[in-house]
Amino acid sequence: MLKLYGLPGACPMAVHIILEHLGVDYEMQMVDRELLMSPEHLAVNPMGQAPSLQTEDGLITESVAMLLHIDEKYGDGRVSPPAGSWERARMMMMLMFMASQEHPAFSLWLRPFRWLEGEAAQEELRESGRKRFALCLERLDGWLEGRDWLIGDAMTLADALALVHIRWGLRVTPPSSDYPNLWRFAQRMAEVSAVKKVMADEGVDLSAE
Repeated sequence: MLKLYGLPGACPMAVHIILEHLGVDYEMQMVDRELLMSPEHLAVNPMGQAPSLQTEDGLITESVAMLLHIDEKYGDGRVSPPAGSWERARMMMMLMFMASQEHPAFSLWLRPFRWLEGEAAQEELRESGRKRFALCLERLDGWLEGRDWLIGDAMTLADALALVHIRWGLRVTPPSSDYPNLWRFAQRMAEVSAVKKVMADEGVDLSAE
């Protein structure tokens, strides 16, 4: 059985949603944020981060890698377009964009002290992160123009990760709720049965954390 280590409302939420949506047999273990650097958790994830996914073959870290592994092993075409298709390439582009552009921008806004010392330098970096994150949300909002889902006519891996980032964006100025397509999409996602269950299990909703 798979075991997912996570934090409420953080990146693992996307993996949690896909596991629940596909009906995969899994165990969810929430990790106290203050214990991420504990010896016990470092034995699971040497970077002291979440998510981590324990499989029968070993440990996987990085949310996009987990999502792709779950899709390939259990998805049966239910949460991604066919390999080699234009639609799959688009989904991969969106996943990589969110992981390599959107998430880092939010991290700079949220925790500038990880990169710089000094209050003035941190504030400058924080503002740069905020502006970059806003640009990322604008692009995500554009992808959803006139659409219910990012790809095709059903939820894919990209939708699950997008919801997580949209929830994060409620804390930033301008908030993600100011982007009409993002907010419409988030409200639609919140009504999906698997998403509704995961949000209840993690104790989160569509409000600023």
